[in-house]
Amino acid sequence: MKKLFLILCLIFIFSFSAFAEEVPSTPKLMVTEYSVDSGTISAGSSAKLTVKLTNTHRSIDIKNIKLTFSDPSGEIIPDGTGTAYVSKIYSGRTYTWELTVKATAKAADGNHAVTVSAEYETESGGSGNSNDTLNISVKGKTEEETKENNSSPRLMVTDYKIENGFITPDGSATLKVTIKNTNPNKAVSNIKLSLGDESGEIKPDGMGTKYVSAIAAGGEYVWTVKLTAANTAAANEHKLNLSMEYEDENHSPYSATDTLLVQVRQAASLDYSGAQLPVKVIQGNVTTVTLTLMNTGKSTLYNCMFEFSVEGLNGGGSTFVGTINAGESGTGNANLRVSEEILGKVSGTLTISYEDDYGEKYTQTVDVQTIIEEKAVLADNINQEEEKQNNLWWLFLLIGLAVGGGLGFGIPYAINSSKQRKEDEKRL
Repeated sequence: MKKLFLILCLIFIFSFSAFAEEVPSTPKLMVTEYSVDSGTISAGSSAKLTVKLTNTHRSIDIKNIKLTFSDPSGEIIPDGTGTAYVSKIYSGRTYTWELTVKATAKAADGNHAVTVSAEYETESGGSGNSNDTLNISVKGKTEEETKENNSSPRLMVTDYKIENGFITPDGSATLKVTIKNTNPNKAVSNIKLSLGDESGEIKPDGMGTKYVSAIAAGGEYVWTVKLTAANTAAANEHKLNLSMEYEDENHSPYSATDTLLVQVRQAASLDYSGAQLPVKVIQGNVTTVTLTLMNTGKSTLYNCMFEFSVEGLNGGGSTFVGTINAGESGTGNANLRVSEEILGKVSGTLTISYEDDYGEKYTQTVDVQTIIEEKAVLADNINQEEEKQNNLWWLFLLIGLAVGGGLGFGIPYAINSSKQRKEDEKRL
């Protein structure tokens, strides 16, 4: 009887153990590895955090997984919400979560304990959660760096350029101003820019103001604004004042002013006539081209000259016209010797150059062409022969007179002699 009871107990224990092994356990999701770029995050800087989470169960998959990053101290913050959604992690598999985290500027030096939490479900409808603590090393700012960080942000103009280098009276030009936040640690925001001319002769389009939401630490902003000069604007250097009002990250107000120097100039303008070659030129000849330069601007033009550059025509350099006052004109003659070795159509350029009141040089180029024809050598020789023959007219005249004179004397003499012989015969 005792043996039977013992056998029944062993069967019961064996059956219970087998049943217990068949009952599935709850799956566990846990952090098995993590790393930070460079190993350490510097205060005020960002880094990539890589976290590997493993479903440790041998047979059960998990799904609808929500991952959350948090730091109780608030000194390490994620980029964005700090959460991620994963549809499924199979049993025994690992999921890698990469996120960017930033240590605040005031983050303390040393290790920071942050938490990665997970909420998930099983295929059978069960639920689970897990929390893992990660230690992230932070390099805090030194006392010297902290002092630097307490410096005030400053905006200043580092560069500005005006279209074509100047603006003309009653004209417009685009001004580009580069504004830099010189503080490497602090951004500025809520920025108002204002531009104005002391003389009132140069006006920006609209109100002459611009709103900028923010300029990052060490960053730049380029303001493009169109300027218009009055018709009576003096031709000299004008001072434009640029005012900048802004705030730092603590909403403390600041202001700064820079002066921009803008030139107002009368535009140089030149027109011309006679900028062409004859339709045809002859080998070996010299052809003269007269060019008239007209100052159609409101300022004096200096060192006005022109030069032909044409194959087969040698002008010997530039033709100097000189100074031409506003509204006046100047004329120059270019003597071009035609080559004796080139025939047919030739082309080239005529270059006109001049300078304005500020010594700036301008050039204009015109395309020109002509046809070089062969010199008529045979016709010239015939003309020369005719001239030589015509020079002997006196010789032919003397010969004619001599012959005519001889005939005039001989004929009457012969007649008289015949009559005399007949009379002599009658007497006899």
